[in-house]
Amino acid sequence: MKHLPNAVTLANLFLGAVALVLAIEGQPQLSAILIAICAVLDFSDGMLARLLNARSELGQQLDSLADLVSFGMAPAGILYHYLQGAVHGLNPQALQNVLPFAAFFLAVFAGLRLAIFNIDTRQTRSFIGLPTPANAAFFASLPFVLAFAGHQGFIFRWVEIITQSWIWLLLLLALFSVLMVAPIPMFSLKIKNLSWQENRAPYIFAALILISLIIFGLQAVALIVFFYLILSLLFAASAK
Repeated sequence: MKHLPNAVTLANLFLGAVALVLAIEGQPQLSAILIAICAVLDFSDGMLARLLNARSELGQQLDSLADLVSFGMAPAGILYHYLQGAVHGLNPQALQNVLPFAAFFLAVFAGLRLAIFNIDTRQTRSFIGLPTPANAAFFASLPFVLAFAGHQGFIFRWVEIITQSWIWLLLLLALFSVLMVAPIPMFSLKIKNLSWQENRAPYIFAALILISLIIFGLQAVALIVFFYLILSLLFAASAK
């Protein structure tokens, strides 16, 4: 039983690798579904480790490796897919072949963010920099937003504009790469007690998630990530 959490982590790693391949092969929606499953597994392995009292250094290292693949490489693969389409017709021809690989800087910064997290003792109950699952959630939501953008009116049309422009995609890449390593306090969803004073940010965020999902369904995930960023900045500013 003590090996069960690591087995779940390895399943996360395997599905993250498959998600990367699917994204590169032009199946971003399937890739996004697997990334969502990886997020569930990432939550489950830690919970199992606590319940079974099976925390270990090996488990921590495996968890970071799985997160790098599932929440760094796989979303980078989705970005690579959209960059490939956006650079079509770009001159010179060499740029069409090379520019899409810039997407994997997302994985580089995800790896840097995870390495910083592993050695930063300040990040036990909160985060500094955008967590890699939030990064993955944003990019994994793009295929679903695009699939239903026509049914949601102008609110989500911005995704169509961004995914068709290599300039906007590179700006998005730069934004999320910087956010993952920036010294910006981000609240955690871990709730130790039911106190409103100590858990205002998670409670407000949970309400925003519920309202957004009711109104927009799965297409709301991209908006939810921005809500998380805005709330983190507001609560960090109010705490000063």
